[in-house]
Amino acid sequence: MRILISVQNYHPAYSFGGTVMEAVALAEGLHRLGHDVEVVTSSVIKRDGYPALHTYSDCINGVRVTYLGTWLNLRHVSLNPSVLPFAFSKVSQFDAVHIIGLYDVLGPAVAFAARRAGVPYAVEPSGMLIPIVRSLRLKRLYHGILGRPMLNGAHAVVVTSRVEWDDALRFGIPREKLFLSRNGINLEEYKSLPQRGTFRMRFGIPDEIPLILWLGRIEAKKNLEQLIEALAGLKHYLWALAVAGPSESPSYLNSLRRLAQKFGIEKRLHFVPGLYDWDKVSAYRDADIFVLVSVNENWGNTVMEAIACGVPVLVTRTCGVAEVVEGRAGLVVERNVSSIQNGLERLMNDADLYRWFKTQLSDLASELSRDKKACQIADLFRSW
Repeated sequence: MRILISVQNYHPAYSFGGTVMEAVALAEGLHRLGHDVEVVTSSVIKRDGYPALHTYSDCINGVRVTYLGTWLNLRHVSLNPSVLPFAFSKVSQFDAVHIIGLYDVLGPAVAFAARRAGVPYAVEPSGMLIPIVRSLRLKRLYHGILGRPMLNGAHAVVVTSRVEWDDALRFGIPREKLFLSRNGINLEEYKSLPQRGTFRMRFGIPDEIPLILWLGRIEAKKNLEQLIEALAGLKHYLWALAVAGPSESPSYLNSLRRLAQKFGIEKRLHFVPGLYDWDKVSAYRDADIFVLVSVNENWGNTVMEAIACGVPVLVTRTCGVAEVVEGRAGLVVERNVSSIQNGLERLMNDADLYRWFKTQLSDLASELSRDKKACQIADLFRSW
């Protein structure tokens, strides 16, 4: 099959978070299955850089990528005038289209062209269906003008967890249109792990201090305030917290620093810039507990990466990945300070439980291959 994937950002724009990794994994997975895959995306590669004004193409691991020239960029949205000529001249050449993410203009333009050409398409909202945290009026306006027509015209809406399935039903997506397909990771990246201690040495975290790791985009929906407050109640334990990732907002990052100072734990917190590739694996390798406590998370790729590196986890029930964690890889708790604090204390204090989780991680990691999702999406396209 000839498959087109539309996504706002693509390789090497990993500072924009999990959606980029999902898109790369799916595109390359479909290519390995023998499909002819093309990606259309914006030329926005870096948060603090200047995107290319002209459209250009590249071939990355067998996938053709068209980077549309960007005239204006604000947060996750870009103005790409060349998307319309691209969509109306090329979409009809494909057998199926897969649109990843919401709140951009690329997806709606590609979806409109697909409807005009009679090409079936799927939309994968990546946890963005229900507006939360910020810009709520603008997000509702987007759905009223662009989002609803795109979703209504889709042959399928792909969700990654039961949490996102429920969100989709609440949003009004018909049950018969929903398709559940969990995200996966490239297990090959975690077969050979670095020597323990590399990350700790780099950021001055002593070997004897239990290291709690959070990794992702530092933004309000990640609920880091509750994590910091929960750890403040455990000052009588030895621990260090590393918060690693690019910041969505300097003011939000500063508010977290002030909160740590308020509780008197600022010396235990390490705010680390975005980590990628080997540096990221080194952080997982040195961690004793990985945490994800988001307000809402359709899945949680970083949790799977931690599991693949042998790190027990603590996640809140608001994270879709909780459905594979519970009873196997760590603790699943409610999203409040008391529950997060009690869960962390239990993992630090109950050595037998911690060791038992460690013994389960290898088997669970083997179930998390990204190739499984590519096969499921290919089967979905063939069924149309």
